[in-house]
Amino acid sequence: MTVDVDPPFTSKQNYIIYKGIDQLLNLFSKYSIRATFFVPAIVAKEFSEVVKKIVELKHEIGCHGLKHDPMETILSINKQVRNIKKATEIIEFATGVRPIGFRAPLFKINRDCFIALQKNGYLYDSSIVNSLFYARSTIAWRSKPFCIKNFAGEDHPLIEIPVSVNPLLPFPIGGGWLRIFGLKWAKIGLKMNLTLRKQAMFYIHPKDLISLSGHNLPWYYYRNVPNCIKMLTEVIKYVQQNGALSITASELASNVFKNFLFKK
Repeated sequence: MTVDVDPPFTSKQNYIIYKGIDQLLNLFSKYSIRATFFVPAIVAKEFSEVVKKIVELKHEIGCHGLKHDPMETILSINKQVRNIKKATEIIEFATGVRPIGFRAPLFKINRDCFIALQKNGYLYDSSIVNSLFYARSTIAWRSKPFCIKNFAGEDHPLIEIPVSVNPLLPFPIGGGWLRIFGLKWAKIGLKMNLTLRKQAMFYIHPKDLISLSGHNLPWYYYRNVPNCIKMLTEVIKYVQQNGALSITASELASNVFKNFLFKK
C-alpha cells in the first residue's frame, strides 16, 4: 500500500493533507496495514507534524521529488542529483529518517533520474508503470521487481518496484483510476496480479478521499470521491481475504536485493 502525498494547489486546500492522511492512518491502523508514503520535500517541510506522525506509526516515508514538479526528472543529471539530495535532506530533517525509496511525480522517470537516485544512495524506485499509456522510461517494461542496471557506477544497483496495473485495462491500480473505473475493476486487477504471484503495488492520494468544493477543477478530481474511503476499505479487505501480506516498499526492495546478491 502506497500513498502519494501530493501538495495542495493552494494553502486553502491544506485541509486535504490533514484530513486525508488522518483518515488513511486510521484505516491502516484498523486493518494492520504498513504503508509507504511518498512525500515531496515541500510537503515534509510545511506539514512536518503530519509526516512525523506517519513515522511514529511505523509507516515508511519515501521521496516524491522536491516540489512534485514532473519537470524535475527531465533536468540535467547534475541538477537532478542536487535536487534529490536537497529533497532527501529536507525529508530527513522533518522526519528524522532518511528516505531510501523514490517515486517520480506523475510517474515521469528516465535514465538520468535513475543515475541521480543511485548517486544519492537510494535503494529503490517505484515509478515505472507497465502500460503503453505510461511508456515514459527507457527501461524495459516489467511487472515484477527487478534490478536496474548500475548506470552510476555505485556499489549497488537500484531496485525497481513497478506500480501494478489491471492487465485488462492497463492503468495503475488505485488513485483517480480507482474512483473512475470502480471497485470491481480494482479487485480484478489485484486478483490477477496476486494469481500470477506478482506484488500488488497499490497507490492512493489523500485528495482521493476528501471532497473538493468551490474549486474549478476537471471532473475527474470529483469523480466518486465520497465513495473512495469505502472502496479503499473493500480493497484492503479483499486482498487480505486472498492471503496477501502487507509490507513496506523498502522491505520488498530489500528482499529483492538479497536475492540479487545470492544469485551473484
